[in-house]
Amino acid sequence: MPALVPVPTRLLVYSICLFSFFAALTGCKEDTLIAPTNYQSVRGRVINVTTQQPVSGALVTLSPSGRAVSTSTTGDFRIDSVAAGTYTLQAITTNFTSQTISVPVSADATPFVTLLLSDTRLPNQPPTTPTLVSPTQNSVLSSTGTTLRWRSSDANGDTLLYDVRLYKVGTTTPVASYTSLQADSLVLSTLDYGTSYLWQVIARDRVSSTNGSIWSFSTPAFPTFNYVFSRLVNGQYQIFASNGNTDAIQLTRNGSNWRPIPSPNRQQIAYISTATNNLQLFIMNADGSNQRQATTVPINGLYATDLSFCWSPDGSQLLYPSNNLLYVIRTDGSGLRLVTQASAGRLFAGCDWTGQGNEIVARTTGSSIYDNELTIVRPDGSESRSVYVQRNRRVSNPAYSVDGRQLVFATDASGFMNEQGRQLDARLYLLNLSTSAIVDLSTPASTTQTSGTPTSGPTQAAAKVSGTNDLDPQFSPSGSQIIFTNSVNTVNGERSVYAIDLNGTAVSNRRLLISSADMPFWRQQ
Repeated sequence: MPALVPVPTRLLVYSICLFSFFAALTGCKEDTLIAPTNYQSVRGRVINVTTQQPVSGALVTLSPSGRAVSTSTTGDFRIDSVAAGTYTLQAITTNFTSQTISVPVSADATPFVTLLLSDTRLPNQPPTTPTLVSPTQNSVLSSTGTTLRWRSSDANGDTLLYDVRLYKVGTTTPVASYTSLQADSLVLSTLDYGTSYLWQVIARDRVSSTNGSIWSFSTPAFPTFNYVFSRLVNGQYQIFASNGNTDAIQLTRNGSNWRPIPSPNRQQIAYISTATNNLQLFIMNADGSNQRQATTVPINGLYATDLSFCWSPDGSQLLYPSNNLLYVIRTDGSGLRLVTQASAGRLFAGCDWTGQGNEIVARTTGSSIYDNELTIVRPDGSESRSVYVQRNRRVSNPAYSVDGRQLVFATDASGFMNEQGRQLDARLYLLNLSTSAIVDLSTPASTTQTSGTPTSGPTQAAAKVSGTNDLDPQFSPSGSQIIFTNSVNTVNGERSVYAIDLNGTAVSNRRLLISSADMPFWRQQ
């Protein structure tokens, strides 16, 4: 039987054991405490020591951690979560010497390091002087488009960029400048006709540039085109010159431009334009150059695209309508003069002026496009007489024959009317001013009529297609042909230019000249 220990003695033993237990726990806690680790970021930039430009794509290694990053396009780099201590940074990239530096990292600072690399390539050599490939020096092009080509090289193997300056001979300001071209060629497609050009190439590498010589070429003279016409381009009318469907040169680009009419000597073209935000007459050279406004009082009437005008027989003036007034003005914009005023409630729409007898024919409309009258007056506004009236049919603007004895115009034989001004069967008619006989030039029958609306005409090789309209006829300079527009009779029907041969009142050889064209006029024949 074990010896009994008195109660006070046992309490003492328990106290000693409890004290020893807590002492042991305290001693264990002090032995396992660990100091916290501090982390920082290492930032920096790699720079070309010669040019002071950033070096992108360089590999930056941090040792002894073994971590690596690449520099950005600005030469910058950043390595995060780096424990305090001393490290070695090394930057390496192609064509440069490497650099190694020591970087201390502390708990209270984020180091920024700049590493300077030296280019191991040869000292920079400027690009070689550009040499001409094409077009050859002082050559004359066959068209208004060409591809400029040259050659240059760089001894350091640098990628070259090119600047090109294009001048017209006699000017000091470039007509066009092209910068930072990567190819050693340049396509030009909108050069002017009959113009001499100078051009120069500047080759650039990463450090320096080299100017090429001044080279020259010329464009061909403007072609002799037979026709001018209007065509819709991106929703606006523009004026073109052409010899048919095989070629067409755009002459206008600013605003909407229509109704081109060459001068009597065929050296200039007048036309209606919105380039100044209202309807004015403009004049340009036959090649489209020197476009200038001729009128200050606008041309105006019932329908903008229904309006027409004409040159005086000597080519010194323009005759045009402005609502109920008919004006004449010199081609330089001076000498505006009122010729005549329409009767009450009527507006002028178009006119023509013949030197044979010195007379003017003008078309007026009432409040409707279907109310038409052709009237002949003297240039001083006297001796007015009506020669053709249609109160319920559309009529085009009239044109004199070369001898001034006949008028050609279009009238809608169907008598159709609606709010859009649509016509269903517009035909060409020839009016003899001496006899008042009217001949239909659009249908295959062969009779004449002295009054009213004509319904038949001479035999011809091909008649107007049913469902189309013949519009806007004009005599050729010799009077042996008539040019006109034929359109599908829908509101926005496709329009094309046709011509017929005319021998007296005999019509033959109806033929398509130009597709997708409107408001044609002869420039040459």
